[in-house]
Amino acid sequence: MNALVILMALLATAGRPGDAEGDARPGAALLKPFGAMSEPRASHTATALQDGRVLIAGGFHRARGGEDETYSATAEIYDPRTGRFSLTGEMSYQRGGHTATLLPNGVVLIAGGWNLMGALSSAELYDPSSGTFTTIGSMTMRRGGCTATLLNDGRVLIAGGSSRDVTASAELFDPVRKTFASTGAMTVPRYSHAATLIRDGLVLITGGLTRREAVLESAEIFDPAVETFTAVGDMAAPRAKHGCVQLARGDIVVVGGTDGTSWRGDLALIERFDIAARKFVRIPDLGRPRARVAASIAPLPDGGLLVTGGDASIERLAAADGKTAPLPVAVLDRAYYYQTATTLSNGSVLILGGYDDDGQTSDKAWMFKR
Repeated sequence: MNALVILMALLATAGRPGDAEGDARPGAALLKPFGAMSEPRASHTATALQDGRVLIAGGFHRARGGEDETYSATAEIYDPRTGRFSLTGEMSYQRGGHTATLLPNGVVLIAGGWNLMGALSSAELYDPSSGTFTTIGSMTMRRGGCTATLLNDGRVLIAGGSSRDVTASAELFDPVRKTFASTGAMTVPRYSHAATLIRDGLVLITGGLTRREAVLESAEIFDPAVETFTAVGDMAAPRAKHGCVQLARGDIVVVGGTDGTSWRGDLALIERFDIAARKFVRIPDLGRPRARVAASIAPLPDGGLLVTGGDASIERLAAADGKTAPLPVAVLDRAYYYQTATTLSNGSVLILGGYDDDGQTSDKAWMFKR
């Protein structure tokens, strides 16, 4: 049976005593809805802090029908010790689709994104000890849909993005000087791509959109020692708005995305990047195609992967061994896009917000427990 058949079978047999709020969905004993954020958010960030709390920042809000889109400057903290959300200091700029990077000193770098004025070049730092944001120097250019990757030496690689045009440029943030400086350019202009640190200190860049909204299947690697990008083998299919994460055992897995063939055009495709061979290897597909999932795929402490967003179902990939297929483990009340999934220090996963098929943004929160 494929994963969809298994999911339907679980739906038919679910409804055990003790499920959350009488929930008849599969895995309800694992997935618990609780509370709500201070406001609806999609395309926000949710960053696990060093003390175990989670910083939730920015995002956009839409009413039903996808009208009256507004961006937020607010931020809030989720504290797993109390199970509550509380407002913290506001950002200096409204933004969504930005990056949020936890630095070695515990401060969070917020950079780029969009608001109603367009793409942003501004950046700011959040200090958890004071609960405040401080504006720092701007990036070298406006970037929406860029990536930010913490390097082993503490610098942050910020790559690509879109403003009036898609860019191949990249820059490095120096956390000591709190400054941005240009570095080598990518081989292809791209945004809505993914960037993942691999264990040898290099950064893998995959897919994304380029000029004329063409979807890319290409990939490249950034070497911080020489500050250059080098093309590597293509993925099995073009994809953007996908997820790419490193699992606990070191495997790099590329999940879902859109191939741009239609408004949805979602993919169920999963590939593992073979670091030694510098090539992508196809592994069993998701049970459901899904896109707009860059921030809603969470590594699990046992070496597995939790995949949410882009569909109502939640799937778990136990291993990237090429034999193990993802299995459905829970179902949300509906599909959400641009939501976040954040692994907590106890191994649970905090799932937040997103917008649904009607375009309405959610303030809902769920906890997935192993």
